[in-house]
Amino acid sequence: MESQIIQELLNKIKTSKKYKSIADEIIIKEINDYLNKNKIKNISKYDIKQIKKSLHMNYASFQTGKKNKTSKYLDDLKNKIDNNENINEETRKLLSVTLSTKERFDDYKKIYSQIFQITGKPKTIIDLGCGFNVFSYPLMNLNELTYCAYDINEEDIDYLNKYFKIMKPLGLAGKSAILDLRNLSKILYLPSSDIIFLFMVIDVIDKDNHKNSEELIRQLMDKRKAKYIVASFATKTFGRKQMNFPKRKWFELMLKRIGLRFQTIQTNNEVFYVINE
Repeated sequence: MESQIIQELLNKIKTSKKYKSIADEIIIKEINDYLNKNKIKNISKYDIKQIKKSLHMNYASFQTGKKNKTSKYLDDLKNKIDNNENINEETRKLLSVTLSTKERFDDYKKIYSQIFQITGKPKTIIDLGCGFNVFSYPLMNLNELTYCAYDINEEDIDYLNKYFKIMKPLGLAGKSAILDLRNLSKILYLPSSDIIFLFMVIDVIDKDNHKNSEELIRQLMDKRKAKYIVASFATKTFGRKQMNFPKRKWFELMLKRIGLRFQTIQTNNEVFYVINE
């Protein structure tokens, strides 16, 4: 009976354009979380609304409404590269598709410069919960890079793999694939890298407490998946008001407790923790 309810809820949620490209396993995880807290026998509109609300808060609230233009922007980018033309404008347009990358645009060069002063210039990066951050490669000031990007939106993964092919002449190699960060068993299969990015994702995976993020960071460092982890947090509320205490004291205490060092970098919208042993 429960499996029938799960399938019915999945089908109803995936009829919505906003959620149809989110991987089934992610939506099913949200459904199971909801069912564990709310024993239901018959599906109501309220149940569907509550699950969609959670999905929106965690996965769909970072879009700007320009998502349908991504394919065109990628085609324009390819044409510019094929004709050896400047790609600054195409990069700006691609980064305008999601809120986090749009807000980060003016700060990207400063962010990467300060991160790489600490870590050294990377040859490999893993980006967990990547969104469209991959599109910022031209702002990294690197000649070449291998970039592995992981997220939960199947449509976005296709866009990113297309981007990797387009950007190959400019020194970018990489791949993108589906990965649910709450499934820690899959972390074991990640390749090793110089840096792992966790931009604006810890608040997403820490829905009820901070156990998920602590275990994730422990696993990444224990398994030597990277020399450095760079995690970031928003410094503004959903209402775009500046937080009174933008740094995450609980996060700093957790890092110290498990024996990790960190340095911070801050912009108007974000605080970054550059973490290592």
